[in-house]
Amino acid sequence: MVVSGDALFAGSMGGCAGAYAEQLGNTARHILTLPGRTLVAPGHGPLTTVARELAHNPFFAR
Repeated sequence: MVVSGDALFAGSMGGCAGAYAEQLGNTARHILTLPGRTLVAPGHGPLTTVARELAHNPFFAR
């Protein structure tokens, strides 16, 4: 399990408005590279998983 706080919202992007590109990259590198089954406690929204975010989050879907 990872507690992402405002770095990642369920189905959306969190982070700092002034450093959008940097936050997007950091979230992709540090959170979304974890195993797909990893449970994520986001800053806003329901619990999710890395796999669900990679499949359905419009900011990170592959």
